Amino acid sequence: MRRYPATGALLFMAILYATPSAATIYRTVDAQGNVTFTNHAEKGAEPVKLKPLSVYSAPEFKTTNAQEAGKTPAVSRYQSVSILSPKADETVRDNPGNVTVTAGSEPALSRKQGHNFQFFLDGKPVGKPQPGATKILPGVDRGEHRVAVAVVSASGKLLKRSKAVRFFLHRQTIFNPARRGNQNQQPAPTPPGK
Repeated sequence: MRRYPATGALLFMAILYATPSAATIYRTVDAQGNVTFTNHAEKGAEPVKLKPLSVYSAPEFKTTNAQEAGKTPAVSRYQSVSILSPKADETVRDNPGNVTVTAGSEPALSRKQGHNFQFFLDGKPVGKPQPGATKILPGVDRGEHRVAVAVVSASGKLLKRSKAVRFFLHRQTIFNPARRGNQNQQPAPTPPGK
């Protein structure tokens, strides 16, 4: 006969006890001292008295959806959302065209509620909403651009949007006259006899 460790026996008892068809559990010990648990009453078997199972009632679920609760939806808690950098009409100088944008909100962004910043360049969203207030816009073309930011909920609903800030990107051109002058210079002639 197989020996079961005490923990295995307890687990076996719990499984049998939890099974609805098992009305009573019996314990038997054979001549070698092996303990067996079963739901069949055999000769020499003793009924096992088990403590009642712990029962837990789940708390009542209360909806947080304002429409389901019959309330009007709350107004956005943000008084302002704005672009802090670049400043209005600022000239940004970056040859690869990477523009660092920083946003801010009053009060601070509620990450606990899953709110994020969504950045916009020239009216189009850039990337996915993010909790960070700084975004690098890569490969922006030279010239005039407008950048804005919005606070969005976890589901993507627009909560508050900033005014667009105009900035100018300056990228050095390969057609720079100073560089062109250097490229057009002829090498100095070598002296005769050398």
